[in-house]
Amino acid sequence: MTPPARPETPAVRRIIVTGCDHAYFELVAELIASIRDHTDTAIAVIDCGMTAGQRTVLQAQGVRRLAPHIPDYAPRRALASRPNLAINISKLWLDQMLPDFDLILWLDADTWVQDGQALERMFAAAQGQSLAIVPEIGAKLANLLGVRWICPGWMQIRSFLYKNATRARLPFAIRKRIGAKPLLNAGVFCLHRQAPIWPVLRQWQARILPRRHMAFTQDQLCIALAVYIDGLPVTFLDNSHNYIGPWLLDEATGTLANLFFPHAPVGIVHMASQKAMRSGLENTLTIPTVQGGQAAVNLRYGGMRALSGRGG
Repeated sequence: MTPPARPETPAVRRIIVTGCDHAYFELVAELIASIRDHTDTAIAVIDCGMTAGQRTVLQAQGVRRLAPHIPDYAPRRALASRPNLAINISKLWLDQMLPDFDLILWLDADTWVQDGQALERMFAAAQGQSLAIVPEIGAKLANLLGVRWICPGWMQIRSFLYKNATRARLPFAIRKRIGAKPLLNAGVFCLHRQAPIWPVLRQWQARILPRRHMAFTQDQLCIALAVYIDGLPVTFLDNSHNYIGPWLLDEATGTLANLFFPHAPVGIVHMASQKAMRSGLENTLTIPTVQGGQAAVNLRYGGMRALSGRGG
C-alpha cells in the first residue's frame, strides 16, 4: 500500500524593506542594485516623498511602494517639517503593513549589500521568531560606552540609550538597566511577522513617540526596551551584518573588509554618520588597506563598484 503523500511545506515568503524621500532615492537605487546582485527576494520601499519619476523607476523594477504608517499618537508638527521621520516610525509596524510576507528584513537607505550570505543569515536568524539584529559591540574601537568624568571617582554615563531614555522621561530604574547595554542598531534587523516582539515595540512607541524630538531615535530605543526590559527573544549577529566601521579595504579583491582578522568581506555596509559620502560619489575617505597601505574610497555601492572596475 502506497503511504499517503506528505503535504508540502509552504515556502517562506520573504521581503526586504527600506524607505526614502526624493533626496535619498539615489542611495536606495544603489541598495536595490546591490540586493539584486545576490538575490531575487521581493523588495519594498516606504515612500516618504519620492518624485513621480522615481516611483516609475521602482515600478519598472518590480519594487513595491508602501505608504508610511503613522499612528494617531505621532507628532504631527515634527512630521510636517520632516516627513521622512515617518520611515523610522513605520519600522515598528512592518508586520501589519506587509501581511503577505513571513520574514521581513529591514535595511536603512544608507546601507548596501556586499556579501549576499549576510542576507541569508539575517533571514535564518529570524526564522524562530526572535529579533535578528547586530549589537554595537566591537564595531567601534573607542567610545563604545560614552562616559564623562566629573571628578575622581565620579562619572556620567552618556550612552545613546541612557541619553534617549532620559529624553523620553523614562524612570531612572529603566535608564539604569539599559544605560550600559550595547545599542541595538535599527539600521538592519529581521523579524518574522508573527514574532512576539511587534506589539511590545508599539507599546513602547506609544509611550515614547509623543515626547518632544523623539521621532528620529524612538525605533532604536523601543527595540532596546523590548529586549533589555521586557526580555523578548533576540538573536545577535556579528558586526559584519551591519558594518559601520572602522573601515578597511582589501585591495586584492576591491572589497571592504572587516577590521578584525582574518579580515573577511563585510556583509552589509552601513554608511551611518557619513553625510559627505552619501551626498556624492566624488567624496572620498582615506582608509587603511589589508595590505598595509592607504586608499581613498567612496564607501557607497557605486563608489566601490568603480573602484573594483565593475562600475558602468
